[in-house]
Amino acid sequence: MLEGVLPYAESNKSTAPASAKNTLGKDDFMKLMIAQLSNQNPLNPMDGQEFSAQLAQFSALEQMTNVNTNIMKLIQSQQAATNSSMINMIGKQVDVQGNTVAHANGETHNLSYSLANEADTVRVEVYDAIGTLVRSVTGTGGKGNNTAVWDGKDASGNSVPEGNYTFQVKAIGPAGNSVDAATFTKGTVSEVLFENGNTYAIVNGAKISAENISRVSL
Repeated sequence: MLEGVLPYAESNKSTAPASAKNTLGKDDFMKLMIAQLSNQNPLNPMDGQEFSAQLAQFSALEQMTNVNTNIMKLIQSQQAATNSSMINMIGKQVDVQGNTVAHANGETHNLSYSLANEADTVRVEVYDAIGTLVRSVTGTGGKGNNTAVWDGKDASGNSVPEGNYTFQVKAIGPAGNSVDAATFTKGTVSEVLFENGNTYAIVNGAKISAENISRVSL
């Protein structure tokens, strides 16, 4: 083999740098079009329709690039507004979609829920962390938002230990049918967390996103 000449198999190896781009932007497109015009055959110049089509493609590419830029700016603006509104919630009480109750000694809890339709009977069941039924209390049965009060005691009247509890709503309508219920919990926003481009309110030790907060009050 001659010195300085590589075998065929080796000469076919790609020499493209690892950082080579996989996509073309509008600047690359323009450079390619100018190079094409500069190197065209003078005896066989580019057809006018073909040139117009390439100009239209370039225009469309530029518009898409501008749209993407404006969308990114809009997303950043919305994120900044969300961050500001979440910060203003610190120290305020919020209603959150969910069924978790953080209980401390001596506390009484309003267990909030919303009924899809009116119900004749509503039973709200409170469970401990391992799923054992602790207490069953009676709730109101009006269509929409309702509240049942749990005094923090078990069925025997004893105060339950501190910790996290959950509750379920079982509502029965006039015809004996089950009525759908959505549960809510109340808590105070203790801090705001910014994580991976998302914003969360910390309520009862849990991360809550803005869309899961249904009400804010002092």
